[in-house]
Amino acid sequence: MQLIIGVFWFSFGGGMMGSIKLENFDHDGLQEQIAVGKTVYSSPEVVDSDHIRWKHLNGPYGKSIAITLRDGKGILLGRSFLQPRKFRISKTLSCNGALVTDLVIDPLARNASTLIGMTRAITSPAGIELVAHTSNEVSDLIYQKLFKFPVACKLMALGLPLYFAKVLKPHLKNLRALNVIDYLFAPWRWGLIGISSTFVALSGVDFMARPMESESLEVFDGFQEISGSHFERSLAFHRWRFGEGPIFNGEIKWIKSAGICIGCVVFKQVEIGGLNACVLMDIVMRRNLTGLEKMAIKLLAVKFSLKLTSDVLFTLVNTDNPALKWLIGFPFIVIPDRLLPHPTPIFIHSSEEIYPSSNHKSIYLTLADLDYF
Repeated sequence: MQLIIGVFWFSFGGGMMGSIKLENFDHDGLQEQIAVGKTVYSSPEVVDSDHIRWKHLNGPYGKSIAITLRDGKGILLGRSFLQPRKFRISKTLSCNGALVTDLVIDPLARNASTLIGMTRAITSPAGIELVAHTSNEVSDLIYQKLFKFPVACKLMALGLPLYFAKVLKPHLKNLRALNVIDYLFAPWRWGLIGISSTFVALSGVDFMARPMESESLEVFDGFQEISGSHFERSLAFHRWRFGEGPIFNGEIKWIKSAGICIGCVVFKQVEIGGLNACVLMDIVMRRNLTGLEKMAIKLLAVKFSLKLTSDVLFTLVNTDNPALKWLIGFPFIVIPDRLLPHPTPIFIHSSEEIYPSSNHKSIYLTLADLDYF
């Protein structure tokens, strides 16, 4: 049974009336979602039924709500999803949150009015008290120029080139020069491995085997106290997000300090612009870290990336959050927006009573909260 939360009427170019609605998404609607996705994309994350089930029907916080664009005959011509996620304002206070994902509109129905109608539908859905989303180079004009959505915060790109020759390959076609660059920068990688090993020995910080579940739960419990406001992380969420997907998964690496589990980091290997990238997806710590621990964890990430022979190490985080700010600095460098496919502004819609806009800037956000990878 469909739950219609809001309706926006519009006219297609030929004068035919259609509507934008918010509907419960279930297994019966799977094939039409795949069909409309195929009008624009062919990649597995859009057209693979198992992936869509995992992402929008089997998540730990319940089924997604579909924002649907239908013609007068009820045929689906576009959609996006409100993916539910509990939002932690503090350790003791939470609300129903959602993240907007997977916007697809059939090219024949794509126009300004449909985009405006679908944008309006995401801002105040019934039963959801906080909605967050980002933009690309196209939708950013609509969100910031037309609707004048304020940017809650902006994710900063941090990274480290490991194989300079591969990073420069798209810009330098001389194979001999690339080989020389690779040879000259080999000591860079050896030095990073040496520094990493030294810090591991001095700090007592290292990767460890997966802890007992009770200890893992203590990590997530402590995280709620030090992270500030955030989309909830839990053992169930991490297992779903990084271990149960049919296409994309990650590797959770637990971290010990002085023999005690203090948290975990999550990595994924992906291709970005022709580069083999080791992406730091998430960071969950049970307590605030010492300066030595912070440096050791960053260098552990570098050492792990080199073990995978990754070309680059990369992450996107909100460094305005105090629990993430420590990622800035050696060995990571700030990657300017001009070198990225597009910036990553975050828009948040919530009532001032539930989550005031003055708190938006410091929200804890990592790539685990987006669906980029």
